[in-house]
Amino acid sequence: MSALPFTPFTGPLPPGWTEHTGPNGVKYYFHANTQESTYVRPLPPPPSNTVKPKKEKPSTKTPIPGTDWLRVKTNEGNTFYFHPVNKTSLWTVPPEIKEAVEAFERASADPIEQERNREVERVKAEVEALVKRKADDGNEPDSRVSKKAKVEDEEESESSDDDGPEEDWEKEAAEQLAAEAKKAEEEAAARKIQQKVEEELAKRQKADLKIPDRVDLSIDEAKALFKTLLREKDINPLHPWDSCLPLFVSDPRYVLLPSVAARRDAFDEYCRERARELRSLNTKQEKEPVDSKAEFERLLSSEVKSTRTSWSEFRRTWKKDRRFYGWGRDDREREKRFREFLKDLGEKKRAASQKAEADFFALLKQSKISPEGNGKKWGHIKRSLSRDPRYDAVGSSSLREELFNTFRKAQLGDVEMQDAPKPEDDNKSPSTSKAAESLTSRKERALKEREDKVKAERSRMEASIDRSRNELNKEEGEREFKTLLTDAIREPQLTWEDALPQLQTDPRFTNSILPLNQQLHLFHSHVSHLRERHIKGLYALFESYAPTLASKFDSLPLDSLLSSLPATKLGYDSRNVQQDFEKWQRERTTNARTAFDEMLTENAFVEFWGRLGKIGGEGVDGGVKADDLGEGEGEGGGGTVDMKALAKNVDVGEMEKVLKASNDKRYIMFEHVPEQREKWIRSCQCPRDLHPRQTISAGVECISASFAMRLLPPILLSLSLFSSLVGAEENVLKERHDYQSDVARLRKIVINSLYSHKEIFLRELISNANDALEKLRLTSLTDKTVWDGSDNLNITIKAVKNEGGPGGAIIITDTGIGMTPEDLKKNLGTLAKSGTSEFLSQAEGQDSTGTGNLIGAFGLGFYSSFLVADRVEVASLPPPSKAYPEPVQHVFASSADESAFDVFPDPRGNTLGRGTEITLYLKDDAFEYLETTELTRLVNKHSSFSSSFPIYLFTQRTEQVPEEVEPTEEPVETPAEDTSASEEEKPEAEPFDEDEGIVEDVIEEKEEPVPEPPKMKDVVVDEWKQLNSQPPLWTRDPKTISDEEYQEFYKATFKDHRAPLAWHHFSGDSGSGVSFKAIIFLPAEMDPAYWQQPLEYQSKDVRLMVKRVFITNDLGEDALPKWAGWVKVVVDADDLPLNVSRETLQSNVFLRQLKQIIVKRLIQLFTRIADDEPGKWIEVQRNYGAVHKLAAVEDLKNRDKLLPLTRFATNQRDKTSLDQYLENKKKGQKQIFYLSEMGKGTKDLAKSVFVEKLDARGYEVLLLNEPLDEILVQNVRVYKTLPFQDVAKAGLKFGDEDLDAEEEKALQKEMTEKFQPLLDYLKKEAGDVVRDVVISNRLVASPCAVVADSHGYTANIQRMMSAANKANKNDDFMHEIAMKAKFLEINPRSPLIEGLLKRVEAISFVEEEGDRDLEAEGELKEVISILIDGALIRSGFDVPDTNDFFSRVDRVLRRSLGVSETAPTDTNVKPAPPVDPELPDPEELFGDDMFGGKAGIHLPDHMKEDVQIEMEEIDEFGNVVVHEHDEL
Repeated sequence: MSALPFTPFTGPLPPGWTEHTGPNGVKYYFHANTQESTYVRPLPPPPSNTVKPKKEKPSTKTPIPGTDWLRVKTNEGNTFYFHPVNKTSLWTVPPEIKEAVEAFERASADPIEQERNREVERVKAEVEALVKRKADDGNEPDSRVSKKAKVEDEEESESSDDDGPEEDWEKEAAEQLAAEAKKAEEEAAARKIQQKVEEELAKRQKADLKIPDRVDLSIDEAKALFKTLLREKDINPLHPWDSCLPLFVSDPRYVLLPSVAARRDAFDEYCRERARELRSLNTKQEKEPVDSKAEFERLLSSEVKSTRTSWSEFRRTWKKDRRFYGWGRDDREREKRFREFLKDLGEKKRAASQKAEADFFALLKQSKISPEGNGKKWGHIKRSLSRDPRYDAVGSSSLREELFNTFRKAQLGDVEMQDAPKPEDDNKSPSTSKAAESLTSRKERALKEREDKVKAERSRMEASIDRSRNELNKEEGEREFKTLLTDAIREPQLTWEDALPQLQTDPRFTNSILPLNQQLHLFHSHVSHLRERHIKGLYALFESYAPTLASKFDSLPLDSLLSSLPATKLGYDSRNVQQDFEKWQRERTTNARTAFDEMLTENAFVEFWGRLGKIGGEGVDGGVKADDLGEGEGEGGGGTVDMKALAKNVDVGEMEKVLKASNDKRYIMFEHVPEQREKWIRSCQCPRDLHPRQTISAGVECISASFAMRLLPPILLSLSLFSSLVGAEENVLKERHDYQSDVARLRKIVINSLYSHKEIFLRELISNANDALEKLRLTSLTDKTVWDGSDNLNITIKAVKNEGGPGGAIIITDTGIGMTPEDLKKNLGTLAKSGTSEFLSQAEGQDSTGTGNLIGAFGLGFYSSFLVADRVEVASLPPPSKAYPEPVQHVFASSADESAFDVFPDPRGNTLGRGTEITLYLKDDAFEYLETTELTRLVNKHSSFSSSFPIYLFTQRTEQVPEEVEPTEEPVETPAEDTSASEEEKPEAEPFDEDEGIVEDVIEEKEEPVPEPPKMKDVVVDEWKQLNSQPPLWTRDPKTISDEEYQEFYKATFKDHRAPLAWHHFSGDSGSGVSFKAIIFLPAEMDPAYWQQPLEYQSKDVRLMVKRVFITNDLGEDALPKWAGWVKVVVDADDLPLNVSRETLQSNVFLRQLKQIIVKRLIQLFTRIADDEPGKWIEVQRNYGAVHKLAAVEDLKNRDKLLPLTRFATNQRDKTSLDQYLENKKKGQKQIFYLSEMGKGTKDLAKSVFVEKLDARGYEVLLLNEPLDEILVQNVRVYKTLPFQDVAKAGLKFGDEDLDAEEEKALQKEMTEKFQPLLDYLKKEAGDVVRDVVISNRLVASPCAVVADSHGYTANIQRMMSAANKANKNDDFMHEIAMKAKFLEINPRSPLIEGLLKRVEAISFVEEEGDRDLEAEGELKEVISILIDGALIRSGFDVPDTNDFFSRVDRVLRRSLGVSETAPTDTNVKPAPPVDPELPDPEELFGDDMFGGKAGIHLPDHMKEDVQIEMEEIDEFGNVVVHEHDEL
């Protein structure tokens, strides 16, 4: 804040600014919205005529005790009552809580509030009296003035008519000024009185608080009062202390706490408590039921203000709002309501506009605009009208002016008619009256034209509106009438007269706006549609009973056809059925003949004759010589052909054999007329005007030698056809036979060869039970007698073991639709008879709106029970119906080895009540399924989500309970002797002496004996445990699923005790037309086997389901890529092509698309977490960072999406992405710098010699220390046009070399010349270790470093390549070259290098060998060797000879410590024992007493007290077996 300036302006503050007094007594000003404070008084805004009305909002909510109602007070002082459950608001007190409200008001009456209300009423009465008194005092002067003005006006009007308008204006101005002055005085008086009232109330409130200047309160009391202050001010808990301080700093309770720190602490506690309260309140409000339709209506009312609003714009704006999508079945219903709302809004606006115009005309009449003032313009008149609300009701200023002009024209016309020349006005001239008449007539004519124009425009607009309304009503009426016909008319035989009484009972018919002829047209169209649909159903029955064209009507089961649904609905008798059958047969024959002709012209048919065999011959009998295409070419395998000879040898019988072998339906359809079929084959391509032999010669002559072999196949066909007409033999008569089958053997094949796993039986039987329950539910929608919803629908499984020995039975029971004896014979006694498919066809025929979750399709699932059972008994009882009013329970019994079955009444009676009970008597090799754990496993694996009905399993558990011991009667002793004895032994009471000291006896407490534990006994408890309590979460709307539900579903499905990191719930439709729903989960941690055994790891966590039935978790060739094999996915497809056993998938394009969809969604999930949840992304990187790099290497298609997900450490940051690296690159930088060394820490890499200069200059370098980092960089090489550059290789460029290129070159040349002796010496001593020695431009402090050539191996790559080439013993020449492609770079600024240069120059001066210092040269060579080996080690390479290197280091260390270099080391060690080839006895290694001869977990003695082992029962999937209570 600045210093206190002088502010002479004392006007009102601008809106939003408030004045406060700080703790030091200085005033300051604070703006709540901008959070700005200043000592300078803000200037007020310029005056504005528009005043925005303040929006009325609820301020306080008070619950009414004993009711659910709330009393809400608004910021305007209004009160209304709100019911949060029913969402009802009333401005008056509801009758049912009137007494409760009165009692609450009496109980909550505050003396201070009552006194305040009485004071306010008193002040209001004084103000009203003062205003009335002033009005009475001002009446007389005003009346005198008005009278005087009136007299003067009369006198002046007599003298001059022209001054009238000016006097009227002055009069109006005077009256307006007087009214304004009067109003200002009243407002000033009211403000003074109100100020006085507020001062008195403040004094009284201060007196009531009774807070002295210094209050001696405890810290807790002061803190409580301070929090009360914050609650009264309604401080927002999200606002900081500084912004909230001006709101309560001037209150006396602010200073109750001793320090600012205490106030801040109390403020923070208040914010936490208030935030928790608001959060709990919001949670409670969210859980309250919401009327979705009312919310949608409120959205329309609040957002749609114009009739020009379009549905597309409204939907695009609010489609993600819960108020929008929470109501309505689909967008069509919401759009319909939107159109209706626009229509109502238009009517309301039209009515409001008409009312506003009428009120405006009434305002003009009340303003008493004199006709003499017709010279006044609208601009002068509107000043006196602008304060009236009826003026603002007309929204447009131009419309107001137009209405005013219309009003003036009508007023002038009336005045002129009233002032027309009367008989007594004889003194006026005829010309004046004539002019007045012409003026009047013109005005009347203009007014009439204007009225006619307005009426015509209005009528045209109303007609257009009526047409639009009629078109909309007509379209809506047609839709409603069609819906009425769909609901009411189900019989195709119904006529209009018969249907009329039924239609008249529906309000949609009585309220329909359609004319009668249109209703008749729609009715007949609907009936025709019904008839066509049933005729199609009848044709389908014809096709099932008459598979071939040879079928006659007599061979059809006429009774079955007449009793079928289509024939019943159409009212057909046998004659009608025969007519339709003949018509269908004719159409079928025509279509079959067309298909037969198409077959004869197909290429596949021609190709056969092109490959007739090896065709030989060379111009035989004048034949055409074919072109030689070489060996193995041509349609016939090469060679030449004589066409005439070939045409004579071709026979139609051979063609028929091939067609029969191909099983082409188009050919087989005419099996009953072989002669006619042969004629069609012979005449298929023979021209009518040519003889066959003429056709042959003509065909041969027209073919040139250049392309004869290209046209050989089609010509061969025509030749063979025509030659068959010349030399075809007569056909042999054929007999037609029907296929026969051994039903018993076919049944065994179905049982033993259809399924690959016998555990499938339970899945199939549960699916059948689910279908039975679903059929019952669907049937009850139209027939409530079958099931009224009172009893539960469920499936129960019970394993019953034989008491006397092994074996037992499994009983599977459902409370579904049941079966009659005929159904048992038809559905269970017929192979491939699917009751579910038949039910679906009937449901479609009855126009059912839904078919539920029906699974069955093949009709073979029941026979899977014989996989595990020798004998199966099925007891079933259907619900009562019209056909079976009193059904009887029947049993279907069959054995696996029998070829027949029995159906008989159940001797037990109707024990089921309704439903089906299947009893499986298990085979000897299936006794394992009697265990409840095995049954639980099968249900969890295959059917945990397949049924929406509960599945219960009967289980038994053993509990220990105390034995009930009967109480024994003990002999009751007579208390007489005891009493006498006690009296005799009782000592006499001694006299009490006050002076005698009291000695207390110490009573030894006797330990109470510990009661013996009660005897326990084992009790077997029976219970029903639900196996499918976990609902199929993927079928629900993701918006209605909580995070806890997702986590529990993941743990239960994938057997992981840890919650997933993230998940993605979505649904979609593949390009192949298969819709599906799926959930992708990211596990909290990856499976260790993923990295430990990468080649053997196979993903088994993609659970593919079809209609909620588990199919497989092995997608084979269409499995996820290796990098995504760890992801856990649940996919539920609506339909997929399965084999009959439902165990494997058929080849389908959906599986290939599913792989791409999952990968795409997985990448989207990672991207969303990286962008929106940085905290979670850190955890994702910790677990899946290496996976992202592996994915970027393997998945070339998605590499551009995966690379931004990778993260790397740098010398400047812990983690960064490639995009963030590019944002931080320096100007001119054209490379992405990185340094890679596997297994080394990032801090050590940051200290590498290769990063010295880059780090010193501020360049960022990627530090790669993971195994996949180097592989990733080598595969990607370029990211967004920038190549990766290994700073350990040659070719490093900073990007600013061009700025001083000449200077750099000159300096490099100078340094090279200066250090040339050292370079040559180092190169000589290095030998093959490096290729060359150069001056470095990358080193700062280090003396030297070994750098790889651009095509050589760095240290990291060299280690990887060496490990990979260990198995390859053959020397690789290129590998050796890359290994040696290294440079030794020296730092010319290093003192060590400068010292070496001096030593080398000093030695090189001595030319003669006798004068050379050999000891100095040897020491220099040793230093140079250590320098080179040290450079290799520091650069990450291995030294050529580690023993030699450490020997040199040992000598240097000895010299530095003053130890003799030749001093020997003691190498004496103890020798080993003699050789013993015999193996030790196992008992000597592991004694018998080591483990006590028992298997188990054995701990050492020192760990037995610290380690405790607990064991729990689990199944083979790792699920903990928990014994739950009975849930049935």
